[in-house]
Amino acid sequence: MPNIQDSRSSAVVYQADPTAVQHVHGIRETLHQSCKNYLNHPVKVQDIFGMTHEGMLAGMDATHLYLLVTIDQEAARGFFSPYPGFGPPRPRPPYPYPYPNPGQAILPLVLFNLLTISLL
Repeated sequence: MPNIQDSRSSAVVYQADPTAVQHVHGIRETLHQSCKNYLNHPVKVQDIFGMTHEGMLAGMDATHLYLLVTIDQEAARGFFSPYPGFGPPRPRPPYPYPYPNPGQAILPLVLFNLLTISLL
């Protein structure tokens, strides 16, 4: 199939400042070093939007911190498919951190939105 290019030239809308990128990488490294010893420990996390979450530090990757939280069963929401074969896969695939029990969920939090992480 031929590659048709638009006659408009592509203009950069945003480009991150290299010092800001370096700072973000430093933040990520600091978070990983600070939290790796506290995996599977209860923590309280506050984000830049003022939200606080309490749970067990279940894992981290390059962009997210994963918090195992307890959910209120009466207030729990979710999607349910009445059609067989459209639900979650069984058996569950390997999971790098504790798989939630009924009444628990893994809450992914963006690392760069976090203000504080404290032990409970």
